[in-house]
Amino acid sequence: MNMPIRQLENGATPADPETVLDFLAEQGLTSTTCDHPPMFTVLDSQALRPPNVDGGYTKNLFLRNKKGIMWLVTCDEHQSVDLRHLGTGLGAGRLSFASPERLMRFLGITTGAVSPLALINDVTHKVHFAIDQSLLRHEQLHVHPLVNTLTTTLKTAGLLEFAITTGHSPVYLKFNQDKSVTVDESNNKMLDEKLKVT
Repeated sequence: MNMPIRQLENGATPADPETVLDFLAEQGLTSTTCDHPPMFTVLDSQALRPPNVDGGYTKNLFLRNKKGIMWLVTCDEHQSVDLRHLGTGLGAGRLSFASPERLMRFLGITTGAVSPLALINDVTHKVHFAIDQSLLRHEQLHVHPLVNTLTTTLKTAGLLEFAITTGHSPVYLKFNQDKSVTVDESNNKMLDEKLKVT
């Protein structure tokens, strides 16, 4: 099996976990990180996580449309996602999962390690970021720091600040009971103001 070439779209070497954790610390975003066996699915995460830990757990989708426009979508681990409705809600048209090669070129990670922290590697700003607004009810979130053998816990507001600092202002998504997906503009304005984003 061939290992993917670890190189970003602009030829740079992707950040590693130590780099992203150092970046969080430099930005004053407190986090804790624990190691564990590899997690490839939500079921793996549920089986391997410690019991009675507060905070939200996520599933992350790296998607593209027919024009090659890419989205990293972070949603609650229990959220069912219909790509057709998601594409309509985002105004992106038909969405499909991007290839592992594209995942490495633009986010510098491999399948199983998809995480909003990988936005640090989108140095060409080709990837749009969207987050399930239901995650905002959690004070903290648990995400992979670029590898699926580590989980980093940080405040939800800190994760949003991280995304904005890396040039990826979030789009806040509402997943409705009829499976439709809408963009919550009021949440966008409220949270941007809270984070003092101009």
